[in-house]
Amino acid sequence: MQGLEGVFPVGAAFPIQGSEPATAVQPGLFMHELDKLNHTVTSSEALLQDLAAGKTDNIHHVMLALEDAKLTLQMALQVRNKVVEGYQEILRMQI
Repeated sequence: MQGLEGVFPVGAAFPIQGSEPATAVQPGLFMHELDKLNHTVTSSEALLQDLAAGKTDNIHHVMLALEDAKLTLQMALQVRNKVVEGYQEILRMQI
């Protein structure tokens, strides 16, 4: 599983002095990450089906793919929860 470096490049939020200013979230980043999540889940499901059908006997590889998909999904859910929590906090603000 990749670290957060691919999602949030180091220095993007706090640029080094003299470098380019930090930019907002890139358009399409969210959809790109969801596509990666979908690919991870579907590929792990395909490996599991291959194991069940007897097409592969590498259970170690299948279990690693399943755990990767599980952790990726859990991280996506936590990001979603934080976004919803932030949105709800904005709604509670008084103007």
